[in-house]
Amino acid sequence: MIGHIGINGDFLNFIEKSHELAFFVTQSGEIICASSAAELLFGFSNFDYTQLNIRNIVHPEDLPAIEQQLEQLLCCACPQVNFEMRCINKQGGYEWIDGVATNFLNDEDIQALVYKFRVITARKTETEEQQQQVNELSRRNQELDQFVYIISHNLRTPLSNLTGLINILEEDLLDEYNKGIVSLFKSATNRLSETILDLTHILNLKEKNGIEVARIDFSDIFGKVCSSFTEQIAQLGITLTCQFDCSHVLFNKSYLESILTNLLSNAIKYRDINRVLEVKVNLLKDVQNNCVLTFSDNGMGIDLDANRTALFGLHQRFHSHVNGNGVGLYITKSQITSLGGKIEVSSKVNEGTTFSITFKGS
Repeated sequence: MIGHIGINGDFLNFIEKSHELAFFVTQSGEIICASSAAELLFGFSNFDYTQLNIRNIVHPEDLPAIEQQLEQLLCCACPQVNFEMRCINKQGGYEWIDGVATNFLNDEDIQALVYKFRVITARKTETEEQQQQVNELSRRNQELDQFVYIISHNLRTPLSNLTGLINILEEDLLDEYNKGIVSLFKSATNRLSETILDLTHILNLKEKNGIEVARIDFSDIFGKVCSSFTEQIAQLGITLTCQFDCSHVLFNKSYLESILTNLLSNAIKYRDINRVLEVKVNLLKDVQNNCVLTFSDNGMGIDLDANRTALFGLHQRFHSHVNGNGVGLYITKSQITSLGGKIEVSSKVNEGTTFSITFKGS
């Protein structure tokens, strides 16, 4: 290392033998010397550095910040500033470094601005790559949302027309073969209609930033939901047991209706045909004074050891004998968590399932 009249020789020898990464700079930014470790890192000799100003080795985009830091260093005695910048190496590339710059101009042994630093190129590169991946994922999600919107929107009208045409067919005039074909058409259009409705629900969940929340009479909403299942409840002899210690919940009315509809629909779909379906619905206060809904059935149950992580996933199904798109629980959880609530499940195969929903701020 080549010395400088302003820096004590003993101090230079210490820096020479240490593994510190450092630049020593004058008040105007001229490089007095670089540590041996810095020479090794960037590939320039100490003589090369003494011909340069620190501004010459910094990436152009980082220069404004370095100019500001120089002003801060010189504004008072012995200040320190943190810095992060890219420095050029002898191959023309750049290394990311960060560290602390200290004003030692008034120190008799040093008389320089000292930039001590470490290399963070790998960390910065990893961060940039992660950000690029996030940006790419965001772009693809936006494109996918747009694609789903176009599909659901463009299919709605022709599907409605097709359903209408099927419904006005005079089935009594058809033979058994053609009646079977019409029945298949109805089944297919109903499934397609359900799929489009599910897509619409998912899009609405993603698009709604401000969801209206109000104090809702839980009993009224549950009664409305049950009325839409009146025929099935009567035909199957379903036993409904309710206890509502909380009369109201703070939630979105449409979301609550959708959640209760999904839970009751699933209970009916996945009932055990060997016993009468029993559904118990309780709305109670927990120790934090939140309203907690428990929705239990004695149906087929779910093997949680095998399926717990996929339970609320999109298009996840756990019983193949029942038609469905596997989006009900996904939508249910999204609606609950979007308003700060949480949902938990306990279940045993052939014994039944219990969903516990906590309404935040109830």
